[in-house]
Amino acid sequence: MRLRGRLATTTAGVVLSLAMAAGLSGCMTVHGEKAVVPAATQEEAEAALEHYVEINNQAKRDYDAEQNDEIEVGPLGAIDGAGLTARAAESPIGDPDFEPLQLGDTQFHIPQQAGWPKFFIADTKPSGLENRWLMVFTRNSVEEDWRVSYLATLPAEQVPEFAEDGDGYLEDIPVDGDAGDDLAVPPAELGTAYADYLQHGQGPFTEGPFTSDVLAEREQANSDAASLMQYRDSAAEEEKFAPLAVRTEDGGALVFFTVHHDSQETLAPDETFELNPQVEALLETNGTPEHSLTLHRLAIKTARVPAGDGPVEVLSEVQGLISAEGR
Repeated sequence: MRLRGRLATTTAGVVLSLAMAAGLSGCMTVHGEKAVVPAATQEEAEAALEHYVEINNQAKRDYDAEQNDEIEVGPLGAIDGAGLTARAAESPIGDPDFEPLQLGDTQFHIPQQAGWPKFFIADTKPSGLENRWLMVFTRNSVEEDWRVSYLATLPAEQVPEFAEDGDGYLEDIPVDGDAGDDLAVPPAELGTAYADYLQHGQGPFTEGPFTSDVLAEREQANSDAASLMQYRDSAAEEEKFAPLAVRTEDGGALVFFTVHHDSQETLAPDETFELNPQVEALLETNGTPEHSLTLHRLAIKTARVPAGDGPVEVLSEVQGLISAEGR
């Protein structure tokens, strides 16, 4: 029986709020520092998701960024942490309209790995939403709790079939060394390739809402004489934002990666900025925007990368404002 079938579990009734997700060594250890072992058991994966649900509901309801740190890390933690901080400044009592969501039809995709960090993917369907969520749980040691680092939101038809190893476990692709060199773009280079595409309008990407549409929107933004918009994009080089890749059944890969998006708006004389409360909260100690406003955004991208040659398709984006500066 395939692992996907063994690890499928229905979680109807579980609630969740929307987030602003080598060969076997001769030296064996139960913690997986040297041995190639499953990153988690089914029971551990289920418990990690339940823990996420519980804490996430409290943190998002109360706009509590510190509590959110217990269950999110990496790019998703940075995005949601900044968003919760800004919303708490606007509404210290939390979210009066908070409504938890229900998850169902959850499947866990678990790789076999040696060393740390380890990860697994929860593929789940929030009720009331059309898209499925792919939530990447990760941890750096057996002493740590599982936390979600990456999130993708995809229509069911875009969720790929994942490749499995001979034991029925998810096949992951290391992002260092020569791993992924058989792909159109190696996972470690995908963030740079995407940032270059947005800066220069050329690159190995299909047209779509996260590629050609972004370029068109930026061009349109500079059609207004009242302001000038400038953009800077860069791959996230920080270790906590490291990309993650898994093999798909067609030989390609699904890659999660992180990009910094900075924009600066400079106003013409006699023009003034209209700021929303979240931007004002992030500006509190970073100047008053009288002449220019710089927004720093962090974005999680999820892309299908083909084997061999061919264009990369960016499928999902989870983006958030993490800081702002005024001059």
